[in-house]
Amino acid sequence: MLTSKKLNIVLDIGKTNIKLIFFDQNNKVVKSFNSKQRSTKKHGIKVLNSSSVYEWTLQKIKTVEKKYQLNKFVCTAHACSTALIDFNDKELIACTDYEFPYHKYVKGYQKIIPSFNESYTPLLENGLNTGLQLYYLNQKKPELIKKTKYFLNYPQYITWKMTNNYTSEISYLGCHTHLWDFKKNKLSSLVKKLKFQNKFPSNEKAWKTIGVKKIGYSKLQIINGVHDSNASYLYFKNSNIKNFTLVSSGTWYIIFNQKNSLKKLKPELDMLSNIDVYGKAVPTMRFMGGREYDYLLEKFKLTSKLKPIGNFNLEDYLIYPSYASGGAFKISKINIIKYKKLKKEQIYYLVCLYIAFMLNYCLNKMNSKNTIILDGPITKNIMIMKLLSTLRPKQTVLKNKREIGTSLGATNLFNINRKNKLDTISIKKFQNQLLFSLYQSWESNLYKKELFSHP
Repeated sequence: MLTSKKLNIVLDIGKTNIKLIFFDQNNKVVKSFNSKQRSTKKHGIKVLNSSSVYEWTLQKIKTVEKKYQLNKFVCTAHACSTALIDFNDKELIACTDYEFPYHKYVKGYQKIIPSFNESYTPLLENGLNTGLQLYYLNQKKPELIKKTKYFLNYPQYITWKMTNNYTSEISYLGCHTHLWDFKKNKLSSLVKKLKFQNKFPSNEKAWKTIGVKKIGYSKLQIINGVHDSNASYLYFKNSNIKNFTLVSSGTWYIIFNQKNSLKKLKPELDMLSNIDVYGKAVPTMRFMGGREYDYLLEKFKLTSKLKPIGNFNLEDYLIYPSYASGGAFKISKINIIKYKKLKKEQIYYLVCLYIAFMLNYCLNKMNSKNTIILDGPITKNIMIMKLLSTLRPKQTVLKNKREIGTSLGATNLFNINRKNKLDTISIKKFQNQLLFSLYQSWESNLYKKELFSHP
């Protein structure tokens, strides 16, 4: 028997983890399911299991619909994944995986990319510029491009699967793609050079209802969708905190500072501009903090359940970047032999210190002087949060008690005018003056090449 309670649904697709969350009208979680995103090879490139993600989503929705009435659905997803749909409304590719060496074709691509002042997007590694992915396919797989009716962003791919309607959305199109002209507020010069103007469906608001999907007795309203970090940013933007820097964590750590100037962005440090669902530019910096943290734990055979110990000569063992693609620094190898004399608890402290130092470095570069909000998995690590808070003595550092800020932000698309009541905790600071000198030593050594062993 169906309950009278109506549920809204968010499909939150991260690069690593997938969450399907059913919210009641008060934004309380009623049901949730988790899965993993996987990749395979197709047409000579890496592609994601996006079609399987859709089928899994549909299966879970049908299960829940037997007990609850369903109201609205929206998808939020990580950046730089595109589906190619042909003129018979069939999938050619769904969806591209940006962790593929598209950058091998960077020489030709460099000649046609928009200036930084047009797209506010640096040239990134692998496929982290959607424009580079499309350039590659145009060069290597022209037959696929000729067959392509539309390029669909990942959230809009799911929306299309639900409704058979084609759309685009600004927060995704403007996320380090090279496809959007921030000043003219339209598709970039790159799109024109590649003659792809007609291959992007019309832009619709992230919160627009695109169609209805009948599932059981429910007529599910399908909302257009949004880029994941921009969903997290929306959650806090639509709150009572008007001036903040957001650290949205997951596979990537994305730092948004609404008060930073676009003129101060340095593309060589992986600084760029996102664009929010309202079409406003948001200065951003990022590094692959979640991936690096997991890498270091695996390399040293550590667990996050360890109690970190920092009472030893830390300066001799500081960890320097970086251990994943993306961010301001090249990939290095960690010399684990150097750390053999240390206890696991000591090494774990160094890992936490490294993430805190990287975040502090990014916050400095982003000219962050306002309230800092931490969201996502980082809110489970009290040591990293306390270290970071201590390093920012003049700023309040808050953590979101509900770590699903991305999913909660996506629920704002069900009612774009809703004001969010934040549930945050202020992070206490250590009484540790040595931490500041330690950070200064770490930062001063960042560019000493002898510290890095590049593969």
